[in-house]
Amino acid sequence: MTNSTSAATAPLPASAPAASRPASGQGSRPAAATLASWLRRTPGDLLYLLTGLPVAVASMVVLWSLASFVTSVAGTVVLLPVALLGLLALLACARGFAHVERFRLAWTGERIPAPAPAGSPLTPPAPERTGRWWRWWDWLRDGQLWLDLLHGAIAVFLALFTWSLTVAWLATGLAGVTYWAWGERAEAAAGGQLEVAGITGLPVVWQVVVGVGLLLTLVPLARGLSYVHAAVARGTIGNSSVRALAQRVEVLTASRAAASDAEAAALRSLERDLHDGPQQRLVRLEMDLAATQRRLAAGDAEATAAALAEARGQAQEALAELRALSRGIAPPVLADRGLVAAVESLASRSAVPATVRAGALGPLPGGVERAAYFVVAEALTNAAKHSGARAAVVDLAVRAEAEGRWLVVRVEDDGTGGADPASPTGTGLRGLAARAQAVDGALVVASPAGGPTVVEARLPLP
Repeated sequence: MTNSTSAATAPLPASAPAASRPASGQGSRPAAATLASWLRRTPGDLLYLLTGLPVAVASMVVLWSLASFVTSVAGTVVLLPVALLGLLALLACARGFAHVERFRLAWTGERIPAPAPAGSPLTPPAPERTGRWWRWWDWLRDGQLWLDLLHGAIAVFLALFTWSLTVAWLATGLAGVTYWAWGERAEAAAGGQLEVAGITGLPVVWQVVVGVGLLLTLVPLARGLSYVHAAVARGTIGNSSVRALAQRVEVLTASRAAASDAEAAALRSLERDLHDGPQQRLVRLEMDLAATQRRLAAGDAEATAAALAEARGQAQEALAELRALSRGIAPPVLADRGLVAAVESLASRSAVPATVRAGALGPLPGGVERAAYFVVAEALTNAAKHSGARAAVVDLAVRAEAEGRWLVVRVEDDGTGGADPASPTGTGLRGLAARAQAVDGALVVASPAGGPTVVEARLPLP
């Protein structure tokens, strides 16, 4: 690795062929492209810099006033709730001014994404922390909000410098280019007291030269000042990585717990179903075979034939129950032919006539496929058992959104509605929510009284 790097950076020998040397003019192309990019950004840079001071002053006045109010009432125990509300209002205003700053920076071509709000698909709230008080507490402990407050409090000092420099540079440049047209009349009207720094007293030619030079250098000046503002913004209002990491840790912790709970519940259900179904059938089959053996030894052919027929029926019923249980674990068609074929197989066996609509899904992770399959299976089972539905529609689609790519599984039936995961009878829906959460997804159930019932799962894709 060292040798190849040295060879790449060593100067070319004088005898090197012309094809191995850089072509003339290639080094100037990046500079020309950079200059063209700066020229395109100059209007946005100037708009951002010229509006920076008014916005920064407004931010400072609002935030410092609220901060003074909070500190003045926080010393009294009785007024602590008022101080808390004032602090929340202060943080909300800081977040608002941070959004304004992100919007203004977009004029310069700088894209600083806003932090994802709690409750979005990327940052779902923890199940035990969904009340209003918890939301307020999350606000107070959100480090990004305090960084927004810091930016709003100190941005005025940088804005004052950059605004003053931009205004002086732009005004002097424009005055130098146009002073020959209005300067004498303006001086006469002012009684000879008009002074333009760097322009007054110079010959007309030099006034124009100075003005053109200032206007030309305004392009890199505006770009550099805007870049300084963007760097400060990235370090404050754009520094949401800590918050995003903390939320991601919470989500993964909840997902791991949900996966463990879902797996344990599935194992308990499988154990119960095996004990109550096939195991009892097999015990009965063993007894019937023992009775058949005794009757066969006694030479009773008619009773032996009847016992064999009953034993055969028990074996068939046990086999049917085992097949049903195997479908609850994972059908072979899911691994062999994919999610769409497995869902179509489910729909063909459903007690409620079901229509499957699926687009081009592409390759899917195994965990996502299994979660989607069980969402459809449970939703169709609920529609048949509880809703009295006459028809159902299953939609499978992959959607690309700002947060990433998602597999969206939607099952809608025309039943009576009333499905509620929080009810004592909603254990199946709660199990599906745990399965979705185990793969960092989310499950939404909409089932008003009278129907229809819509079960929608959003499962993330790489």
